[in-house]
Amino acid sequence: MRDLTLGGTGIMVPQNAFGALPIQRRSTEDAVALLRKAYEGGMRYFDTARAYTDSETKLGIAFEGMRDKVYIATKTAGTTGDKVREDLETSLRELRTDYIDLYQLHMVSQVYAPGDGTGVYEALLEAKEAGKIRHIGVTAHKIGVAFDLVDSGLYETLQFPGL
Repeated sequence: MRDLTLGGTGIMVPQNAFGALPIQRRSTEDAVALLRKAYEGGMRYFDTARAYTDSETKLGIAFEGMRDKVYIATKTAGTTGDKVREDLETSLRELRTDYIDLYQLHMVSQVYAPGDGTGVYEALLEAKEAGKIRHIGVTAHKIGVAFDLVDSGLYETLQFPGL
């Protein structure tokens, strides 16, 4: 597999990544086996979200004790600083880690920016300064919002669904 740089993070990862949405439909045993098989096959980047029910828990079990060997991304749909903080603490606990490589705002409908009154971006910066997250990203499903996010220059990655 060819390695790629993940957005503006500087993280080098194999071009194939593991999207953890489907493992919520598998038993814990099957999901953990699948995640470990993906790792053995060369995958190092694993993407999940609070919205994916128990997938964070399954990733945490699969990679406990080998956190330094994988890159983990997760997402929050929080629209307030308090909700982002709450989701982050839950994600850290479920993933059995003390940091997340890429923490993303999930399916945003606007650009969250410093001073916008929501406290979202400030919560992300606080978490980054505390070492709880390494990089800040965002996912969007509307092309106009995606362009606004890129233009803002605030996010290190933008995930946009393929057509």
